[in-house]
Amino acid sequence: MEKISLDTRHTSVLLHELVDSINISPDKQNVIVDGTLWMAGHALHIIAKLHPGDIFIWFDADIRNLELAKQRIEEHLVWEKVTITPEETVQVSAKHINIFLIHANFWTLRSALTSRWIHHITGIYYDLGLSSLHVDEAERGFSFRADGPLDMRFDTRQKLSAKDIVNHYSESELSEIFWKYGEESQSKKIAQAIIHTRKKNPIRTTKELSEILDSVHPHTKIKARIFQALRIEVNGELSMLEQSLQDAVELLKTWGIIYVISFHSLEDRIVKQFFKQESRDCICDDLICSCHHKKQLQIISKKPILPSTEETKQNPRSRSAKARHAKKC
Repeated sequence: MEKISLDTRHTSVLLHELVDSINISPDKQNVIVDGTLWMAGHALHIIAKLHPGDIFIWFDADIRNLELAKQRIEEHLVWEKVTITPEETVQVSAKHINIFLIHANFWTLRSALTSRWIHHITGIYYDLGLSSLHVDEAERGFSFRADGPLDMRFDTRQKLSAKDIVNHYSESELSEIFWKYGEESQSKKIAQAIIHTRKKNPIRTTKELSEILDSVHPHTKIKARIFQALRIEVNGELSMLEQSLQDAVELLKTWGIIYVISFHSLEDRIVKQFFKQESRDCICDDLICSCHHKKQLQIISKKPILPSTEETKQNPRSRSAKARHAKKC
């Protein structure tokens, strides 16, 4: 595999808070899942806590992230066997920890694990949002700050891209996703401007889209919201998150930890509501319960965990991060 430059690295947010929260049993097998590998920052610290015979599973929809993360851990750990393809198993020399690198989105959690004869896990965490590499690489099309193709796919195997959405969605569909996923008050005007422009020529680049947004209102926050909305739509992020959280809780063993770091209100709202629902014995409004819902989670902290002042100074991109975690009952 071709060596990829690691000069630019993704900085893990709330690193110590997350690592300290994942319980590692000293006498039972630990099965830990990293739902969003990125650059293996959290993973390296979790692996350091594991014991021989433990299992660590990495998910990432972006094959480039898996390759970069593999290079990064090879810099820090000695391997007994180095894999060629991400879906093979590797073992850390001396510690003999079974590691699975899975090129897939975390919404495939249940099927990916059961196909590998893993039916229970003892901990899982998600670091949602964008990798710094995604933002900094113009060719991925995630940022309006650099000119590149309108892509925004985490998994480049999928067909739908931001260019497809911008050029083929109807005005009402565009307006809906800009409002629903970007919470942008000028969604209708922006959708109209896009429709008007694409009648003349297809919109192919981030610069072209950025110029359309400037024609409506030249504000950085508006661009950020629209690009966020497109990215969420391209990758189906919110619906996948809900599905994965449900599967994760069902796979978790008693006292297992689920930890989620989110970066915008839509993600945080889903996590907060899901934890609240799964921490109750009844979720219906009937006088006599008819839902038969059983409590599965114990919320560890009601308020979200936020980065320290020191962390936000060192890594400004951490400012919007919020973490929530709960324990399986």
